[in-house]
Amino acid sequence: MTVAIVGAGVAGAAAAIRLAERGVAVTLYEAVAEPKPIGAGLLLQPTGQRVLAAMGLLNEALALGVRVDRLYGDTPSGRAVLDMSYRRYDPEAYGLGLQRGALMGLLWGRVRALGVPWHCGVAVEGFEQDAGGVTLRLAGREPVRHAALIIASGSFSKLREGMRVDQRAALFPWGAVWTVLPAPPGFAPIELRQRFRSASQMIGLMPVGKAHAADAERGINLYWSLPLAELDGWTQRAGLDKLKQQMSELFPDVAPLLAGLDDAAQLREARYADVWMSRWHDGRVLAIGDCAHGMSPQLGQGANMALIDAHVLAAGLDGSDWPGTFARWSRRRRNHLRFYGQASRGLTPMFQSHAVVAPWLRDRFFGWGGRLPYIHQQSIATLAGVKTGWLWGRLKL
Repeated sequence: MTVAIVGAGVAGAAAAIRLAERGVAVTLYEAVAEPKPIGAGLLLQPTGQRVLAAMGLLNEALALGVRVDRLYGDTPSGRAVLDMSYRRYDPEAYGLGLQRGALMGLLWGRVRALGVPWHCGVAVEGFEQDAGGVTLRLAGREPVRHAALIIASGSFSKLREGMRVDQRAALFPWGAVWTVLPAPPGFAPIELRQRFRSASQMIGLMPVGKAHAADAERGINLYWSLPLAELDGWTQRAGLDKLKQQMSELFPDVAPLLAGLDDAAQLREARYADVWMSRWHDGRVLAIGDCAHGMSPQLGQGANMALIDAHVLAAGLDGSDWPGTFARWSRRRRNHLRFYGQASRGLTPMFQSHAVVAPWLRDRFFGWGGRLPYIHQQSIATLAGVKTGWLWGRLKL
């Protein structure tokens, strides 16, 4: 029997690739009939780059993306809040700004090249497991039998709820609208650039390169933070012109880029959930990616964590003992995932909330602390995706 993977996003596709490369027969299920990338740009960290290199896909990703050395964020008054450089952490380190469509194109191409059976438009509604395997209940189809099940169907997965483990998923009260726009002629080169007004307004810009090798234009990811109460139906209440005005008032340098935003349909809405699980395995069932540990995008770890999940799974493989393989995965991933979950929950209110005190402290101490070598090293280690604890511990891949 094959191993079933539900969800063809970064986590599911990467797991299918890494397991197939190890000789495991896998079957991929995706509820969407014609899968398309969900999300705009992402910042792939050094750890995620290492996984792409192990797949033989890093050079292709580098050709499509843009190397990012620095993250800089400030307030309208010019006070530096974040100023972090990968090279001050490691001369060889950098982030990779990449369009999500580019990453998914690389992963899906490899899935097809490996001959992994991929069923699109097939929704998995539930499952039952026993000592010999897992039976999947498919919408409008006969049940199918597999040796094990890997759930990679995102933060809002209903399938995860069938696992016999303590878990919770809480919707973040803030989300965002985003798009990728072509860099206008003469637009100054940027790295990852953010501007904040307290925690109630945030705009982000990041170069993300090309979606396809044949594209002539390189894109810039635009991100605008909104509370969920405003995110629902924002176009009807505010309108595109008013939104662009708010962006320009917060960060005037963005005005030339916004000239390429002329239709509200160019913007997509993003919602996030904080997912916590007491463990990520249940017998022959394993949750990975955002399904297992969804968090806010503040630390830029979503795609990165998904790639690491897949890599660690393949590294600890014992195909004759799936419950044992999944239990070992949970043990190996525990410290890393717990640290980033806690960091995400602690930092998010400083950047997306109606709080007053937390962003006030952020504005006065983050920039100052970042100038101290030790604080900067710890901050970049967190951004790079290598920390496994607050005081010590480094991820080994």
